Amino acid sequence: MSHSATDYTSDLLTGDVRHKSNRIKSSSCYTRKPPEVMVKISGYCYSSDHTKSHFDYITRNGKLELEDKLGETYNDRNIIHQLANDWQDPQTNSKRRTRHSTHLVLSMPDGTDPKAVKQAVRQFAKKIFAHNYQYVMALHTDTDSPHVHLTIKNLGFDGKQLHVRKGLPQIWREQFVCELERQGVAAEATPSLNKLRMTKQIENQDHYDNDLSVHH
Repeated sequence: MSHSATDYTSDLLTGDVRHKSNRIKSSSCYTRKPPEVMVKISGYCYSSDHTKSHFDYITRNGKLELEDKLGETYNDRNIIHQLANDWQDPQTNSKRRTRHSTHLVLSMPDGTDPKAVKQAVRQFAKKIFAHNYQYVMALHTDTDSPHVHLTIKNLGFDGKQLHVRKGLPQIWREQFVCELERQGVAAEATPSLNKLRMTKQIENQDHYDNDLSVHH
């Protein structure tokens, strides 16, 4: 993580968090406490072909928009597949099980403005990954919880693999909260919260990611 990203994380974890009014339809449910965010690692891919299948899934075979780190959007499956090919490192040993990409899901409860969620993820990704990694994202609104699939190329510009150390997902949750609040959406990232209900909603819809990780 870059120095600026580290400073940003430090400020986030030590500073005061002020919650703005939440742009949620059923806001009466959250008058006492803002809703919890969900940030989880949903799986990994180990080849460009594996990543192509993942891209097909998160774009519903090109029916949903795929957006890259520069804000360019793609709907054509051939172009999307070429993007996965471009992510392949020619130096990678094909016999070695090296992660080609890492998949995150960032979600908020039903009623949250999907556009605000996507913009928050867009800013989150820029601050956390753009300095060293390529990534793409796709918004899903076909479940009770609007969520974004964020897929990061594991090989960084510095030639090193992305490593998600212990405790980092919680820091990501805190940072996602900060970006949501910048969009006027109140949220919390309480450590060790039981998020099974929201996680189950996403996993029921997105079991494909786990299947990919098991069978490839």
